[in-house]
Amino acid sequence: MSTDAAQPQLNWVFLGPPGVGKGTYATRAAKAFGIPHIATGDLIRAEIAAGTDMGKQMKAIVNSGKLLPDAMVQEVLQARLAKGRAEGERGFLLDGFPRTRAQAEQLVQSVDVGLVLNMSLREEVLVEKCMGRRLCRHCGKNYNIADIYLPASGGRPEIIMPPLSPPPECAPHLETRADDTEPVIRHRLEVYKREATPVEDFFRQRGLLVDFEITAGIPETLPYLMPLLQSYVGRRANEPPVKA
Repeated sequence: MSTDAAQPQLNWVFLGPPGVGKGTYATRAAKAFGIPHIATGDLIRAEIAAGTDMGKQMKAIVNSGKLLPDAMVQEVLQARLAKGRAEGERGFLLDGFPRTRAQAEQLVQSVDVGLVLNMSLREEVLVEKCMGRRLCRHCGKNYNIADIYLPASGGRPEIIMPPLSPPPECAPHLETRADDTEPVIRHRLEVYKREATPVEDFFRQRGLLVDFEITAGIPETLPYLMPLLQSYVGRRANEPPVKA
């Protein structure tokens, strides 16, 4: 695919806490803008499944309960980005990466990042959403039974998120993730906030971070998100958005 003026390079990052919907929005946005949606977790799982030397090292580290070293994650990611460049991809949309300031620094040294979208959702809604997640054992699809409504208060907007209900044939086969309990979810959110703050600060200082609060479901949010993303097509760090 061409990367001339008609097809500018798009190197974007989506950040956000567990349950905010990064993967869903990243998938839709990547498809709309013709760039690959890259989640480092998928790359790591693929490397492990392939049984490469690095994959074996990764498996041993993961099985021991430790986090993969930054250098190892960067190597897998940079290999994927290099492959994309060789194949003529016009950029990428990174989902949930970088997770540390060191990873963020290495990323901007290796590629020209144009936008870091920092997705957020009020914590009480995140907890309710995570507790409402359901997986169909029969077809493997994900659903969410949470029916969320919070009135506007204290200057904060109203939040309406209807459930993503399963079809009748899936209803008898739904199961909840064992770790989707309120204490575990709140702990995950605290860990995320602690780890994400230095990453957000780094990108904000470079003029790349754009905060985007979600207050509704996917069908209602996309008409606001897509024009915002369009305004950043062709943008570079510390430049104002280029309006469509």
